[in-house]
Amino acid sequence: MGAQNDKTQSPATLMDVAKAANVSIATASRVLNGSTRRVRNQSYVKVMEAATKLNYRPNAYAQAVAKGTAPNIVLLVSDISDPYFAAVSQGVVKAAAEHGLTVTISVAPTPREELEAVRKATATRPRGIIIAESEYVDAPERGPLTNELRQYESTGGRAVFILNRDLPFPAVDVANDVGARAIARLIIDFGYTRPMILRGDETYRTSRERLDGVLAAFADAGVAIDPRATVNGRFNRTEGYAAIMQMARAGLLKPGDGALYEGRGVDSVIALNDVMAIGAMTALRANGIEPGIDVGVTGFGDIPYSADVYPSLTTVHLPLEQMGQAAVGSVLAKRDAQEVKGDGTDSGSAAAEPATGRLIYVQSAPDVVLRGSLPRK
Repeated sequence: MGAQNDKTQSPATLMDVAKAANVSIATASRVLNGSTRRVRNQSYVKVMEAATKLNYRPNAYAQAVAKGTAPNIVLLVSDISDPYFAAVSQGVVKAAAEHGLTVTISVAPTPREELEAVRKATATRPRGIIIAESEYVDAPERGPLTNELRQYESTGGRAVFILNRDLPFPAVDVANDVGARAIARLIIDFGYTRPMILRGDETYRTSRERLDGVLAAFADAGVAIDPRATVNGRFNRTEGYAAIMQMARAGLLKPGDGALYEGRGVDSVIALNDVMAIGAMTALRANGIEPGIDVGVTGFGDIPYSADVYPSLTTVHLPLEQMGQAAVGSVLAKRDAQEVKGDGTDSGSAAAEPATGRLIYVQSAPDVVLRGSLPRK
C-alpha cells in the first residue's frame, strides 16, 4: 500500500520546499524563480538542497501568469476548416513556436460567439489574442468587444486583428480594393464583359472592399453590370455552389429568354474568395457549363487548393501565412518594448507605437496569379 502512495504522490510545491528549508515562501520563491532581490547565502543553499531532495520542478505556466501573462497566444477564427483560416493559423503557430509560445485556437463564427470567446480568453491572461475573423463591421458587439480588449491590454496583454475592423487595436491588413481592381482589369483586358459576381455578406468589410474594387474597375472601363448579377455566396464553398445552382435553375446563366445581360447570359464568374470560386466551378459543370472554356472564373486569396483544382484557379495572391506571422510579431513587439523600457511605457521606437489606429500592411499591392480558369477570349 505504501508503494502505491509513493507512485501517486503529488509533485512538490513551493510551500513544501520552503517548509523543508525552514524559510519563508517568499524567500524560496526568490531563489527558485530568479528574483533580482538578494537572498542570504545560507538560505540560498538550504532552499536549493531542499528543492533537489524533493525533486521540485517550477511551474512555468504559473510563473508566467504571476508575472502578468501566460506563455501562449489565443487565436480566434470563424471557420477552422476554411483553407484561408487554416493557412493564417499555420503562420501564427509557426511564429509563436519560434518564440516558445503555444497557440490555442478557438472557433467563433458570429459576433456574439466571438465576444464570448474573447471573454473566456482574457480570463486565462494569454500573452496575446489574435482575432482573424470576417470583420463584422456593424455588429452591436463592437462596443463590448472593444471594452473587453482594452481591459485585457491594461493588464499587460496584447490584442491584434487580422484584417482591419476600425477598432483601436493593431490590425494586419492587405489592400483588398487594390487586388480587386487588378483582377477586374485583367478580366476586362481578356475580353469578358458579362460577369456574375459572388460576394460575401454585406456586413463583412472584406467583401465590401473587394466588391467596391471590382465595380469601380468595370465602371472605369464603361462596362455595365446587370443588377441581378451580384449574389451572396457567404464566403463559403457550399453557399457559392448553391448560388450558382439557383441561378442556373432560374435560367440566368446560359443565353436565352430571361437570362442575364438581356438574354446573352454570363461570360465570367468573379468570386470574391477562392472557396466560393471552387464551389462555383463544380456547380457550373453540373449545369453543362465548362469553367475555363464556356466561362472564365476567378477567385481571391490564393489558398493552397487553388492551384490543384481543374482548371487551376486564376486568383489574387494573399500572403496568408505571412499575415499570421505579422500578427504574432505585433503581439511580441509591444511587450518586448515594454520589457526593455522596464516601466510599461512606450519607448518611442516603431515596435512600441501606440496600438490605436495602427495598421500593418503585409502587402500593399496584391499580385494576380493567372491560371487556366481565365483564358483570353
